[in-house]
Amino acid sequence: MRLGLRTKFFLYSNTLIVLTMTGAAILGMTYERRSRYEGIVNRARSLTETLAIPITDTLMYEDLDLISESGLIEDTINEVVDRNRDFIRYVVVTDPSGRVNHSNRWELLGKPFLRALDPSEFETESTTEILRAENGERILEVRTALNISTKFWGSLAAGFSMRQVEQRAAALGRRVGIMAMIFMLGNSILTALYVETLIRPILALNRRMKWAARGDLSVRSDDRRGDEVGELAGGFNRMMDELEEAQHRDAVRQSQLVHTEKMAAVGTLAAGVAHEVNNPLAGVLACSENLEASIDDPETVKRYLGLIRDGLHRIERTVQNLLDFSRAREMKLEMTSINHNIRHVLEMTAYQIKSQGVETKLELSPKDLIVSADHFQMEQLFLNLILNAIQAMPNGGTLLLRTGVADGFLVAEVADDGVGIPPEISKRIFDPFFTTREVGEGTGLGLTVSDTIVRAHGGTIEVESEVDRGTVFRIRLPFPDGATGRGRNT
Repeated sequence: MRLGLRTKFFLYSNTLIVLTMTGAAILGMTYERRSRYEGIVNRARSLTETLAIPITDTLMYEDLDLISESGLIEDTINEVVDRNRDFIRYVVVTDPSGRVNHSNRWELLGKPFLRALDPSEFETESTTEILRAENGERILEVRTALNISTKFWGSLAAGFSMRQVEQRAAALGRRVGIMAMIFMLGNSILTALYVETLIRPILALNRRMKWAARGDLSVRSDDRRGDEVGELAGGFNRMMDELEEAQHRDAVRQSQLVHTEKMAAVGTLAAGVAHEVNNPLAGVLACSENLEASIDDPETVKRYLGLIRDGLHRIERTVQNLLDFSRAREMKLEMTSINHNIRHVLEMTAYQIKSQGVETKLELSPKDLIVSADHFQMEQLFLNLILNAIQAMPNGGTLLLRTGVADGFLVAEVADDGVGIPPEISKRIFDPFFTTREVGEGTGLGLTVSDTIVRAHGGTIEVESEVDRGTVFRIRLPFPDGATGRGRNT
């Protein structure tokens, strides 16, 4: 999943804060648990050692036969247990052999106590151990020797509940967790505001860069900020200024390139124009001579004047077509019929087609396919391709012109069965000034200009060729507003 800069920054910053606060909470809880544990251990030790004093005294007095009253140790144990009922779970007094002599739990009396201190351990300090009771409760057991000097009467073991400290630790954990959640929520809100303030100008600059990538070179960013983002925006604006200037220069160069190739095409058409003008002129001359000889015949005069007028109109139309085609113009998009463009170009190249012995085959769409294009550039596009096809058939052949619709695009094909294009050359045919013809036979710009025209109209041009089998140039042009094949039936 692709995450945006805003989301990434928010996640990174919050993850760092969550980890930091979690670590701090764990350290705090660990310290608090340790402190409480040390506190309960100290309290348990104190109670056990305090309880050991009267028990030791009683055992000593009994050993010296200074007292005859029984039950003093039990009374002492019960009194201490009653005062600390929520804390003390059991008290066990054993003899030197480890057998239980006194306890608040009668079921232990007379039985061996496995954890009783050995006589050799009576000089050691009291020991502690964490045990698990049958009900699952954790018990802190403190064991201490009952001795005076070298006299050892047994050991005292007292079990203390850890439930209270564990409950307090759990409650503390819940409070810490709630506080951490509150702090993290507040921090998330502040982080979101901070991220929005910091990231918004960067995202705005990113959006403008995307607009520029789609071809809108007029877009500019706000460079009034005094930080690094402002410097970045200023650099972006300078880059867009340079790109606009470069685009303008490129447009001028492309216009000059197109006009250069147009003039070359005009030169190619000149022979055909001369033929188209010469024939009507010869007819006009013959009519004028016949008119002079029949000046007294009104019917003959009228008929010859009509023929002269038709010949002159034909000359005018031929010259006007050439002038219209050769005139330099800025690109102007309008609803253009590709079928009409192809037919008009065939009229202009009729002489070259006939003189080369080429047969023309039309497979134009029944619908008059309409696209948004520059009428004259479309005619130059097909003129370049048709002249290129004619030159590829020096011994004559068939020129196929086809139009239709495929995958929502207008598709126009110019195909010949001429010499074809070798594979090592086909990759370079759209390069400027690349040509395989002899010097003086072409500029090498025809296919380059064709490619430029097609791309300027949002389309593509591709070529399929096989040596000695012919070549097909296939043009794809988009329909306006997503329409497909909209047009008049012809």
